[in-house]
Amino acid sequence: MLETNGLKFKTIDDYFLYIAETLGYPHEIKEHFVSDVAFSDGLKIHLDIFEYAKEAPTVVFVPGTAIYSLCYAEFMYKLGKEGFNVVGFDPRGHGQSEGVRGDYTISEIIRDTQSVITWAINRFNSNVSLMGSSQGGIVSFYTAAIDERLKGVTCQNFADLTAPESLQLTKYPRLFKYMKKLLSKAGDILPKTQIPVTSYIDLAQIPVRYFGNAKNFIESDPLTLKSISLRALQSLATTALPKKVEEIKIPVMVFQGDADNIFPISYTQQIFHKITSKKKMTVFPNLTHALVHENADEILPEIVSWLHEIHDNPATSVLETQFESTTKVNS
Repeated sequence: MLETNGLKFKTIDDYFLYIAETLGYPHEIKEHFVSDVAFSDGLKIHLDIFEYAKEAPTVVFVPGTAIYSLCYAEFMYKLGKEGFNVVGFDPRGHGQSEGVRGDYTISEIIRDTQSVITWAINRFNSNVSLMGSSQGGIVSFYTAAIDERLKGVTCQNFADLTAPESLQLTKYPRLFKYMKKLLSKAGDILPKTQIPVTSYIDLAQIPVRYFGNAKNFIESDPLTLKSISLRALQSLATTALPKKVEEIKIPVMVFQGDADNIFPISYTQQIFHKITSKKKMTVFPNLTHALVHENADEILPEIVSWLHEIHDNPATSVLETQFESTTKVNS
């Protein structure tokens, strides 16, 4: 039994249909997804699959902090209708997957991601790319450094978690600067201790339709994480990229809104300019950190164009786009 705002639902499907109707999703959306599981370190990883055609290119989708695959159902559905198989998944400890709730490391989620990539290749074909939102974008970027089976990655935001500049991404940058060493030790001593997600991310400043903001959504949704372990937070502060940014070989797209209150554009640009493989950066005016959830129709054309490039024509190119201004910088 699931409960939210005084309403009770017998099944997850019942709850999803309620959310889909509330948020105005296409009425036929749920019938286009099927569920399955992949296995990672012996844990069942829940999958939500939109199948376009067995021979079509496939996009594996990694959700963001505290949430789960079906939070992005509208985006995944509309992406699938553009001619892609889409495989969203709930990382361990999230959503409908196994694992202790909120207890994970970035390295473990990367292993989950690679297990789902393998599943997608076996189910469909080897023409697979990876996409992620927020924390999922970071995981996608890290996976790009070690898994060259991918045709490319598409990241809503990315980061180098051990770089000093990454402190900008926290709710209280000055405080976290001094807490980083303490956090590392606390994660070793009290790894399972849970802390609220809202203590390190300013969710109240992220607008989300119907709920008002991301904080309200996470607090009311029965499947989201309200807290994560100190071990997880330690991992978010100390996990290094598997290789230097300059050594990543597969194509990388990064996109975000210019009203993103978590990831400054200047921070994204610093990393983007280090990438030496085929790459693209797109900034959407007036869109927030929740753009994948809130603005699917606005962002899809740029993303679909990129996906056709990497799945159909992986030739080297560099493109930075300021959406609507048509400013392009080639190098």
